Amino acid sequence: MIRILVAFWALIVPLAWACGGSQKAAVSPTVIAESSPTARPACGQARPHAAGSLDQTISSGGLTRTYILHVPPGYDGVTAMPVVVSFHGYSLSAKFFAPYANFGAIADSAGFLVVTPDGTGSPQFWNAGAYASAPDDVAFVRDLLTKIEGDLCVDTARVYAAGYSNGGGMALRVGCTLPDQIAAVGVVAATYVNCRAEVPLIAFHGNADPMVPYEGADNPPEKGGIFPSVRRSVSEWALTLGCDGLPVISRPSSEVEVSTYQRCASGADDVLLYTILGGGHTWPGSAPLPAEIVGMTTQQVSASKLMWDFFAAHPKNP
Repeated sequence: MIRILVAFWALIVPLAWACGGSQKAAVSPTVIAESSPTARPACGQARPHAAGSLDQTISSGGLTRTYILHVPPGYDGVTAMPVVVSFHGYSLSAKFFAPYANFGAIADSAGFLVVTPDGTGSPQFWNAGAYASAPDDVAFVRDLLTKIEGDLCVDTARVYAAGYSNGGGMALRVGCTLPDQIAAVGVVAATYVNCRAEVPLIAFHGNADPMVPYEGADNPPEKGGIFPSVRRSVSEWALTLGCDGLPVISRPSSEVEVSTYQRCASGADDVLLYTILGGGHTWPGSAPLPAEIVGMTTQQVSASKLMWDFFAAHPKNP
């Protein structure tokens, strides 16, 4: 399975760069209600920082780790800003993933910080399964957040984890192990880790995903192992939040089906699943990758925009 993934992404990465920039996605057919607006907190001591995307390093677990920090032009060093930590997929990199998910463009207008870290190894990956033989990526994320919160003016009640594929599994793992720091999680085409947390979740998954089957798979370890069905995984996460296990399902557009879980402990819309009908192993609203390899990329919704709307509506409970 590892060799298949390496060959798969060896084809995808150069083709993705050849696509140019990301295309504009259609206006989202589903509106996520935001929480009542409140004044953003202020930092007691100014923490100025230049705007833009900057390559950064940090020492963690005896390793030098790298990440891209995106600071929006509205950052003033005094007004606390939310943070989105965005995890790339297996064998990808921060330099590929930052423009692919394109959170930076949304951050510039909405006013939040984006941190896109690199995994480890060659090819790069995230230790979403918490294997003892691999680096402790949860400890790395904890160290990374400590550095970000020390260097910049951060709203610690609005720190979010997002990820794609193996990076989505890492975002879920971070939500499970750092629920005191992570306010909500957003994932695309993710392999669901064996954990559940009382953290709001928005998920996107193509029902024709050739890499992480929507209906799940029961493969031997050498062929990828067990993938639970996406609906079951999200429903179990919803139950952990006190929601009903069965969602209300709507079809806002021809390629999008939305599952909204009801009667959650803190209200509706704490768990959402966007099923991309006919969608592949791709990030909705991003620059399309070759459909013959990864499947269809819908332009009817933007996963990045919907994730941010969801995050903005879900600060961490005090």
